[in-house]
Formats: sequence, structure tokens, C-alpha cells
Amino acid sequence: MLSFYLQMLDTPEEKIQFEQIYLKYRGLMYHVAERILHNRQDAEDAVHNAFLRMIKHFEKYQNTRAGGLTPQIVVLAKNEAISLLRKKKDEAPLEDGETLVAESGDIMDYRALVDSFTRLPQTYRAVMEMKLLLGYSDGEIAAKLGLTKTAVSSRVSRGRLLLRDIVEQEGFLWDA
Repeated sequence: MLSFYLQMLDTPEEKIQFEQIYLKYRGLMYHVAERILHNRQDAEDAVHNAFLRMIKHFEKYQNTRAGGLTPQIVVLAKNEAISLLRKKKDEAPLEDGETLVAESGDIMDYRALVDSFTRLPQTYRAVMEMKLLLGYSDGEIAAKLGLTKTAVSSRVSRGRLLLRDIVEQEGFLWDA
């Protein structure tokens, strides 16, 4: 699949840079999509669509500093997974209506929670996204972000307090 994507890029520099991004982030993108879609094939489709979108707007990703690319990649994969979920919901037979109502409520709650993350300071945002949305352990987050486990734990603790304040201000129920 990588060769397919590389053919869509113009310069050798773009191809090298895209290949590095692809090899580094495809697993994370799949993980994000699969957690939303709960289906292996749909997650692969969402990742494929995300890479196509990335190629279409590659200049946006080329000039991003190393630490800033991970949140963009996560958001891209998440958005493609949600878009695919919406398309699937529109194609569902009428008998599944009750299930769709429950799923759409979960998706709306999930989206509202994800949107509240955007209001967190960047210091806490990446750590909180990786911990709460992606399910990484403190050790995994520390390794990926180049922090100590203690720093990650502190940021998670402070980030939870900030997120709780944000969620309460928005009027959501919070049981954490």
C-alpha cells in the first residue's frame, strides 16, 4: 500500500518524508480508528482514507515539528473513523434503529468529550488524549513523548482536574 501512496507524491523529498510518517504512525492510526469503529476492516478503511487526506494536504504535515505531528495524526485518524461510522450508520437497515440510537448517543458523548480536550493547555492535552482516548499506560506515554513516568502521572492528574472543570462548565455529567 505504501507504494500506492508514494506514487501520489511529487518530489523525492515528499516521498521520503511521507514514508517516515507512514511507518511511524500507521499503527497508532489503526489503533485510534479501531477503538472507534470496533471493526478491523473498517479501521483499515479509515486509516487508508486518512492517508489519502494527508497526501492531499501534505504541505500541512511537512512543516510540522516532530512533537506536534502526533496530535494531528490522531485527530486525522479519529475524524476519518467517525466519518466512516456516520456513513455506515446512514446505510444501516431500519431494524437496527434502536442500536443506532444508542451508538449515536455514545458517539455524541465521545465527540463532546474529545472537543473538550481542545480547551486543555497543550502541556496536558497530548498526555490526556493518549491516556484517556487511546488507552496508553503512563510508561508508554513517557516513552512516546520523551518524559518521565512521574511527569506523565503529574500531567494526567492535573489534566484530569482541568478537564473536570471544563466538562462541568459545559454542563456534562462527570463520574470520574
